Amino acid sequence: MKTKAQLQAEIARDHSAVLIVNTFSRHGEQMFFRSLDGLIARNLNITASYPVRHPRQMPEVAQEALARNPSLVIIGGGDGTISSLMDYFAYRDVVVGLLPLGTGNSFVRGLGIPLELGAAMDVIANGKVVDVDLGKVNDNYFSNMVAIGFSADVAHDMPHKLKRVFGPLAYGLQAIKHILKAQKFHMTLTFDGETYTADSYQVLIANGSGFGLAPITPGAHVADQQLTVLALKAINRWELLDFWGRSILGKHRQMKHIKHFTTQQLTIQTIPPRTLDIDGEQGVQTPVTITLAPEALKVMAPQSFQEP
Repeated sequence: MKTKAQLQAEIARDHSAVLIVNTFSRHGEQMFFRSLDGLIARNLNITASYPVRHPRQMPEVAQEALARNPSLVIIGGGDGTISSLMDYFAYRDVVVGLLPLGTGNSFVRGLGIPLELGAAMDVIANGKVVDVDLGKVNDNYFSNMVAIGFSADVAHDMPHKLKRVFGPLAYGLQAIKHILKAQKFHMTLTFDGETYTADSYQVLIANGSGFGLAPITPGAHVADQQLTVLALKAINRWELLDFWGRSILGKHRQMKHIKHFTTQQLTIQTIPPRTLDIDGEQGVQTPVTITLAPEALKVMAPQSFQEP
């Protein structure tokens, strides 16, 4: 594997990159050409560009991009787009640059990359290469967060048009709609030689520090080599609403019904089986094993980015 310094030197020498943009993401269609023009204006030679119009095209595009042996691949999209490509970029001799074109842009926020497109392109042109962690659900990588229960149900029932119109506010609107039909489940969490069981409305497993605007796991860091877990015991639905309100302010961890811990691996079983939300996209069902992948991804971050 090449070092960060070697890849940084290659990027500085060649000034070349491959661009992949999900044009079905919130701003993708209108931002593709703006991104392409902006990167060229910043003296980057875009050797290939891919406006991807459907998620099923992503695997083929990723493999075609990597076949060009680039030092830098720039991905434009939201959390789901970024996460879906991590199986192709984890532990590879390539640096990923990120353009925040989604709704929550949680992973980008955790890296300190600005949400304004021009400023994000400045980071790609003038930033530094850093190693960050990823998570794995069974054998597949993810970038930021896994949700089981209420948050997953809200995300899976989200009309795409609502996300496009209201952005992060759409999640709050959907949460209010779903609060009265939230379904509890029995969970068994096994980690670090401990087994924890309880009825729950929600379990969150985070590699990063937040979900959209909400600091769900404040203090967590994408390079701290830990997964942060928050499990909310099922008391009543109003406790769930209280959790959502407090999470916006980052004060939910003080709730007495929260189980909060860090680990590098845990197994989750639920009765009945529940479908995971993986960075905003519907995933597999429980039972699952979730594992930390330390320093799995080389990414272009701001010069101010500090590793723990």
